Amino acid sequence: MFHRLVDDTVSQVLACPAKPDPAFEGFEELLAPIRSATTLEGSLLERGIKAICACRNDLTVVPLETPLPVLPEAKAFLRRNDWSKASALRLNSEVHTREFYRPDLLVVDAHQHRALILDIKRSVLSHKPKVLLELRTRMMAAALVARDWLERECDAPAVERVEIAIVDGSGEPADHAKAIFALTNLDSLLGIEGAFEAIVVLRRLYGARIREFMLERCRAVVGAMACGADRAAVPMPGNQSLSPPRTEMGDVDSDWDKRDRRNGIDKGPATRPHTAVPFKWDGRVSVGIAAFGGRP
Repeated sequence: MFHRLVDDTVSQVLACPAKPDPAFEGFEELLAPIRSATTLEGSLLERGIKAICACRNDLTVVPLETPLPVLPEAKAFLRRNDWSKASALRLNSEVHTREFYRPDLLVVDAHQHRALILDIKRSVLSHKPKVLLELRTRMMAAALVARDWLERECDAPAVERVEIAIVDGSGEPADHAKAIFALTNLDSLLGIEGAFEAIVVLRRLYGARIREFMLERCRAVVGAMACGADRAAVPMPGNQSLSPPRTEMGDVDSDWDKRDRRNGIDKGPATRPHTAVPFKWDGRVSVGIAAFGGRP
């Protein structure tokens, strides 16, 4: 499974065309796959986590044909209250809105009657704190109506709790209060032992393929540049030198230089050019950041 995911992702990297770049002129053939490989790694992590979820029969990755609505009322509530106060809030998802949020993965745990909204980032460091705050607010606002949305639009197992988590693949410390979880927290988030180690294997396979390809591409680019430099060093027929001729005594003076010296004009030194489990639901749905190390 992982080998197929890596093959698919690497093929997308190889298909990325090189575009002219004034700042990296001559290195576009290296720059394009590096940028593509970095961007596509986030998608690879998403697909890897989805594959891992298939290891549990009671976990369902819900395919969303339409994104989750982000209601203005929900965002307004979250601006006025601490997120912990939204634990029992339930909103009607039929309210019209122009704003939506599509999570990378929406996982339903039928055993614990829990839905987990995941947004997977290769690195949260590449996003400004303001952007991450807005993302968390949109995720929480969507979580407030997720139970109704799942039941009506997705025919998913009923849930009594909806949690959000931003999964950071950069290796930086987690900040659970801000809904940021490290890849090392995957075992707890998904309830699957060995989930993190599986992702480590996936990234190792991907990294090895990318480095192998980049090594070949580097050799090709450097070789082409070396050949170009050699050709530039060979004088082309018909080219004329812009430098004045030299003799054994040094540079040959021009007639203008001789005349200036006769007139007492010293111009100084010469210049040179440069280069679902059944349960009884009481109607209340709690919402919050993913619980780490245990369930409420």
